[in-house]
Amino acid sequence: MSTPALFDLPAGPVSTAAVPATFRPSGITVLSYGLGADSTAILLRFLASPERYGLRPDLSDLVVVHAVTGDEWPDSLDYVERLVLPLLRAARVRLVQIARCGPEDADGVVILDDSRQPRRIFAQGPWRLSDELRAAGTVPQMARGKRTCSLKFKGWCLDAWAAAEFGTSSFRRVIGYHAGEMDRAEKDTGIQREANAEAGRTICEPYYPLIHERMKRAAVEAYVLERLGEKIRKSYCAQCPFSGVCASRGAHEERLRQHPNIAADVLRMEYVSQALNEKVALYGTTSLRGRLTQDGRNTAVLEAFALSLEQAPHAVYEIRRIYFAARTPECKQWHGRNCRSPRWWCRQARTGHCVDAHPAGRFEPWCSGYDECRGETKKGQAWRSVRTVYEGSRAGAEAYVWAMAAQHGMRLERGEHSGVERAHYMTDGDSYPTASAYLVAAPAGVHDKQRPKFEERFTQLTGRVGMVGTPVRELPEQKPRRLTHGTPPILRAKTIGGVMLIA
Repeated sequence: MSTPALFDLPAGPVSTAAVPATFRPSGITVLSYGLGADSTAILLRFLASPERYGLRPDLSDLVVVHAVTGDEWPDSLDYVERLVLPLLRAARVRLVQIARCGPEDADGVVILDDSRQPRRIFAQGPWRLSDELRAAGTVPQMARGKRTCSLKFKGWCLDAWAAAEFGTSSFRRVIGYHAGEMDRAEKDTGIQREANAEAGRTICEPYYPLIHERMKRAAVEAYVLERLGEKIRKSYCAQCPFSGVCASRGAHEERLRQHPNIAADVLRMEYVSQALNEKVALYGTTSLRGRLTQDGRNTAVLEAFALSLEQAPHAVYEIRRIYFAARTPECKQWHGRNCRSPRWWCRQARTGHCVDAHPAGRFEPWCSGYDECRGETKKGQAWRSVRTVYEGSRAGAEAYVWAMAAQHGMRLERGEHSGVERAHYMTDGDSYPTASAYLVAAPAGVHDKQRPKFEERFTQLTGRVGMVGTPVRELPEQKPRRLTHGTPPILRAKTIGGVMLIA
C-alpha cells in the first residue's frame, strides 16, 4: 500500500467523532476489471512485478472485480477466458464477478463467482442493461456526456460490493485510465474526494498506474499484444452510444458485421426507441441504421435486422406526452427550489415592458398578467404515458394503426429520421404547456407506464378524457420505491445443471 495516489486526498486529520472505532486500512488493492486493454495491461503488470506496485509477492492482497453488464461482446469474453484467466489461476489471484439483481437498488447485487481458480467470465447476470432499456423502450442516454448506464451497472455495483466486503476499512482502488485520460482521472479523484469527506473517513484511495507510468493507448495495446501474443479489442456494450469513442466507427461497424445477430438486436432496440420518440436514436438524432446504410458492406447486418423485425412479436403503443412550461429565472430567484405559490410569471417570462412598468418590490414582482406583459414560455419537464392497445404480428399491428387512423381521422405520418409510421391525433404546439398523442406499431416488450396524475393533467390541458385505443391490460400497481437504507443486499449465485440459483 505504499504506492501514492495520483492526486492528494483531503488533507488534515479525520474527525474521530465521525469515524467508527473499527476504521483501519484493509491493505487490499481492488482492480476494477473491465476486460479491455487498459485494465488488462494493469493486471499483467501486477502479475509480472507485484512488489513494484506495492503488492505482496504472492498477490494475496489483490482483488480483481468485474461488474457484468450483460451486453459485452462475445469476442471480449473469449479473449479473457483464453488468455487472461489461465494467468490468474496460475497466480491464484482472486477474481470476483458481480451484477445487478434487478432494476431497483433494493434488489441488490449478486456475486456470480468469487474464486482464485476462475474458469469463465459470466456473460450476464439476473438483470442486464439491455433488459432495462427494452422495458423502457429507449437506448442509452448521452445527456451532458454522462455515462449513466456505467454508473448504475458498474460503479454502483462495485461500491455496494466494496461496502459489504470492507465495511469501514479503506482500500486502494485501481482504475485503468491511461495517460491520455487525465481529465477523466481528475474527475474520478474529485468525486472520490467528496465521497471520503462526506463519509468522514477514507473509503478508498484512487490509483492510476498507467498514468503514473505515462502509458498512452498505443503503448498499452502494444504491451498487451507483446505479453499475450494476440491483439486485444475494445471492451464496451454492443449498444453503447459512445461506440464512436470506445471504438472508431469503422472498427465498430466491422464488429457488427462479425456479429450480425447482435447487430440486429441493437438495431431493433433503436427502432423501438425511435418509434416511441423520433428524436431518440442511438447517437442522439443520428441513428445506427442510418450509418450502416451508407456502407454496402453492411447488407448482411441490415438483412438480419429486417428479418428479426419481421419475426418479432409486435404491439401497438398509444403514446401520450405532456410538455410542461419550464420555471422562469424570476421564479427560481423569488421562490427558491420549490415554488409553492406560483404566479403567472413563474412559467411565462415577463416582457421588457413588464419589467420596466412593474418592477419587483420587496418580496417579488407584481403584475396581473396583461397581454403586453406576457413573454415566451420554454419547454420544461415532460410526462409520458405508454399503453399497449394491441398485441400480435407485425402485419396485424400495422393494420390496427391504419384502421384506427381511418376510424378516428388521425394523420398518418412517417418520421423524418426513423421512417416509422405513426397515427397522430394530437400534435404539440409551439408554446408550453402542450401535449401530443399518437399510435405506433413496434416490437413488443415495452412496459406500460404513466404517472398517477397523468390522466388528470392530460384532461386539464387538452379537454380529452381517456384514450383512443383500449389498453390490453391494466396499469401495474404503483408501488413505493423500496429503500436500501445505505446497505443493498449482497446475494450469492450458484449454478446447478446450467440453472443459476440466487440466495
